[in-house]
Amino acid sequence: MVPFDIILFDLLVKHNCVIIPDFGGFVSKRVSSKIDFDQGIIIPPAKHLLFNKHLVANDGLFLTAYADRNGLRYIEAEEKLKEIVLNLKKDLSSGKALMFSRIGVMKRSTDGFYTFSQDKEFNLLSDAYGLKKLEFDSVMNKEETSVHNVAKEDNEQPKAHPTVKSLKKKRFLRYAAAACILPLMMYTFWIPFKSDFFNSGLLSIHDFDPFYIKEVGRYQPNVSDLGQQAVFEGHSEQIRNLGNTSWVEDINLLKSQIIVSIEANEPEVPEYELSTSENEEVPYSKQYIVGCFSVKENAINFKNKISADGFVPLILDGGKLYRVSMGLTYSKEEYNSLKHRALSMGYNGWNLKQ
Repeated sequence: MVPFDIILFDLLVKHNCVIIPDFGGFVSKRVSSKIDFDQGIIIPPAKHLLFNKHLVANDGLFLTAYADRNGLRYIEAEEKLKEIVLNLKKDLSSGKALMFSRIGVMKRSTDGFYTFSQDKEFNLLSDAYGLKKLEFDSVMNKEETSVHNVAKEDNEQPKAHPTVKSLKKKRFLRYAAAACILPLMMYTFWIPFKSDFFNSGLLSIHDFDPFYIKEVGRYQPNVSDLGQQAVFEGHSEQIRNLGNTSWVEDINLLKSQIIVSIEANEPEVPEYELSTSENEEVPYSKQYIVGCFSVKENAINFKNKISADGFVPLILDGGKLYRVSMGLTYSKEEYNSLKHRALSMGYNGWNLKQ
């Protein structure tokens, strides 16, 4: 025969209410885990048992389990259970304590009240199977004997837990690292592929602006260039018809013809314009200098960068330094316009008065 208390224990693990007919019912309630800072113990979740002597109606749960575990018929199990309940009541009436294995101890007072003490060593909660009490070292604040120190501690605000501070600090460091690394990764790709740093060897403030559109300089030929182009186009047929045998003599003859044609096509300048310097356009007395270099190659690279932005810069020899100018102007208005345009494109410089 399977003992009475073993069947009761198995049913309490699976169910929240188990009624023993004509005796009473055990009602369980789930209790969350607790931390006892005084004893330094973490208690796992469990089931808290209560005994109610008024729950005596037979719901068939305990009787069916008792019959199945002992291989009895329902009527036989009911008679056997009545006999067990009768003996339990006699023991309680005589003042004995009923010991239910792994469940608890039940007593009855002289006034007819039942008291039940649950066995805390066994956990009836199936979800917490295998969990035991966990001990930890609790850190207790030392009490101050001085009244002044006690009052001072009362006025102080409670400090945050060290782990919370460390987590906030780590989170801040992660965001700061991301804020620094992302722009660095972007410009690591942007500078080599979206700027002319490798061509000019120089960086401009506009190279860091992804929305900046560089102005492309356009060449406008003057009248003399157009005349020379027309002369060369006129002799292109003769160049293609040169023979392979006496090509040196033919080229020399053709060069002389082209020079004569260019001189013939050039417009005649009146003598009074050549003799007088009053009508010549004199450059403005100031130039806008945007860089000084001791190495001429660096000055040439910077000049090429400015030319790519649509300007016509110049390199001025200033002794040991090579000064890079934004270009010649012929009036104060042109100079101010050039300076304003250079500043708008990030070229900061100074005025050179000649």
